[in-house]
Amino acid sequence: MSTQAATFTIQDFAPDVAKVFDAARRFGSASVRTSGGETFEVTKKPAAKPVVDEVADDIVPDFPARWKRLREMGLIPPPAAENDGINRIIAGEI
Repeated sequence: MSTQAATFTIQDFAPDVAKVFDAARRFGSASVRTSGGETFEVTKKPAAKPVVDEVADDIVPDFPARWKRLREMGLIPPPAAENDGINRIIAGEI
């Protein structure tokens, strides 16, 4: 990013906003000066990180760590021979 800046007048800004945004991308910022003497700064912010990535860690649990904690609390999983019966109960067959 360069330390140069681009300055535009409101007449430049109104018909071609994309030109101002391109300058902000290139130089990091662009100034827009009104006929009344006010100056507005257009700056480029870094792209926001998608919210999905932040939430995904909470949605997908760490199952090995979860099972380890449950075993430490005294949970004894049912024997594999009982899995078929448990699945049938969950499915509503029994």
